[in-house]
Amino acid sequence: MIASVPPSVPPPIDLTSVIEARDPFEAVLIFTRTGKVIAAWTKKSVPIEVVTVMAATLIGSIETMSEALGGPGPREIALIVDGRRMLALKVNPQVAVLVIAPTNLSGVALHSSTQRLLRKLPPLEVDRHGQRPGTRG
Repeated sequence: MIASVPPSVPPPIDLTSVIEARDPFEAVLIFTRTGKVIAAWTKKSVPIEVVTVMAATLIGSIETMSEALGGPGPREIALIVDGRRMLALKVNPQVAVLVIAPTNLSGVALHSSTQRLLRKLPPLEVDRHGQRPGTRG
């Protein structure tokens, strides 16, 4: 399923062409650090805009806590929440991906599946306004 996004956001990347039936994902969300949707795929209908904004907030919060404790901001965050394994990765300073899978999938397997998915995607670059190169908004 491809989520609809506001007109100010570049057209989403079609994840249906890169996610395979054997992939363990329940959801894959690619978004800017401000929560703008770049691409989204879910097995079930979910409020994509809400989830991406909260995911961006979660990443920012954990990054702030880590830095406050004297460490660098993490490039990846792994969580287990109520039967779901969540992996958030900072692809670059402006773009992040959140992948959700069942907890029966190991963390290593989720990381491996996510890396395989990311290798299939076009470059995930956006400018400081959250726009992909070559798009207008």
